[in-house]
Amino acid sequence: MIRVLLVDDEKEIREGLKKVFPWSDYGIDEVIAADDGDTALQIFRDMRPDILITDIKMNRMSGIECLKHLYNEGFPMGSSIVVSGYDDFDFVKQALQLGVMDYLLKPIRLDELKGVVQRAVDLVRAERLRRFNQDFLENNVKQAMPRIQEQLLQELIKKDNQNQLDSRIRHRLTSVNLDWLLESSVVLLLLEIDNMKAIEQSKRYKHEKELVLFATDNVIVQTLKEESQRQFTIFRDAKDRCVIMLEHTQGEDTTTSLQLAELLIERINKYVKVNVSIGTSAASDKFSKLAMIYNEALETLEHKVIYGGNRVLMTGEHGEDKEFAEIHLSELDALLDLVKYGSEQEIVQQMDEFPELVRTWSYTNIRDIQQKTFEWLLEFFKKASAAGYKDCWWEHNVIALWEQLEQYDTMESLQIQTTRYLMEVSRGFGQLSQSHNQILMTAEQYMKKNYADSLTLQSVAEQVYVTPVWLSKLFKKEKQNTFLEYLTDIRMEKSKDLLGDIRYKIYQISQLVGYKDPVHFAKLFKKTTGMTPKEYRNLRGIQDE
Repeated sequence: MIRVLLVDDEKEIREGLKKVFPWSDYGIDEVIAADDGDTALQIFRDMRPDILITDIKMNRMSGIECLKHLYNEGFPMGSSIVVSGYDDFDFVKQALQLGVMDYLLKPIRLDELKGVVQRAVDLVRAERLRRFNQDFLENNVKQAMPRIQEQLLQELIKKDNQNQLDSRIRHRLTSVNLDWLLESSVVLLLLEIDNMKAIEQSKRYKHEKELVLFATDNVIVQTLKEESQRQFTIFRDAKDRCVIMLEHTQGEDTTTSLQLAELLIERINKYVKVNVSIGTSAASDKFSKLAMIYNEALETLEHKVIYGGNRVLMTGEHGEDKEFAEIHLSELDALLDLVKYGSEQEIVQQMDEFPELVRTWSYTNIRDIQQKTFEWLLEFFKKASAAGYKDCWWEHNVIALWEQLEQYDTMESLQIQTTRYLMEVSRGFGQLSQSHNQILMTAEQYMKKNYADSLTLQSVAEQVYVTPVWLSKLFKKEKQNTFLEYLTDIRMEKSKDLLGDIRYKIYQISQLVGYKDPVHFAKLFKKTTGMTPKEYRNLRGIQDE
């Protein structure tokens, strides 16, 4: 549809042109008339006609003033035509400077008007075609952009780009709107759906792998948009793991990134109904090191074989145990282990976190805080009772418990009183519980017997009837080692024995000591002994295959 706006303060001229000229022959569907520049300006703003034909001199607002307004407001002048008398050439000159297509002299001759209108219609159609092609191209580029970005990023995580000034890489990142990676420090999160093969083979998800991946990506993007003000990009690696590159502010710790990772797991569990694990990397301020931090996150993610899935696995020295290193008062099972096995000093130190627990409840009224503390204590007492605590006075004195808590109307006094309750339970357990040494001895025996299995902190903790967080804490406290380090030491010692037996290939030994991936086994062996399995064999006089 092509629309024309005719502007002339003489009714006979504008109505005559509107009725006499064969507009439809030129593909023009609608002709609108205006009697002055003011009216024309408003019509132009509201209806955006394609072609403007206006007299230059009119009462009130003239045609040239109308054109100036339209020009200043950014409307295109290319298909505008002005009509003037012989003595209006200065106005015509101004109009041409504004970019109008042509002018006609009065009295208007139809043959001249036909030629000018045809040119204007051709310009309108050419501009529409140009915009269509541009929109088509931009839409194709927009649709292809994620794939182009993914291909480039997949290339960058395969190997380090030592030359940071590589103009080709810089240009490619800029061309796909990833230039922020050139200037920003980056944290990498590597997210993997747990037991994907089992999901693919199940009736529920059979033939729906792509749907699960698509839904997971949507949750990730939506969460990062809502919860983070930082720039990010996500893509899939060669094994369909989701790689998340997140802008990292200089000077900040990794807490924010870890909280985001935990939130991602929570939301994917809730909305996609699958379990996922996330391996993290340290921050890097060099885009040339993307491959390094990717491999770091990948190596960290591999620890889920040891610690179990559906969790955040952190990088760095002892990082794989970090999530189990601290007890939180909201985790009542772990708190119960502390009360059963910990010292009074440890309980008091843990209760220093009570104000932080209260903040998570989002209450400011002391009455609400007292009520929530009351509920929290009742839940803890129930767990203690189920674990063998005998003195269940609170079951018959719930009102008395509430009345006691009501007496304490400050955070400090509530903390002191709840600590007393925990101490009372701790003394009540007395000699009922195993000692630290008994727990660790049982755990060690189980690990030394079952080292070839896919042991996790969770599975071993279940064998000794404590929470993973408490078992992790015991290993660090009593052994000065993390659970993973201790398990690795057991496996490495066994692998040394097996490497002395010529009956076994190195890849077989890897399987026998609990590592499905021989490459990962070789890395751990070299990290522990300073040499590869093959070098170790050669040192013992055995020529490997």
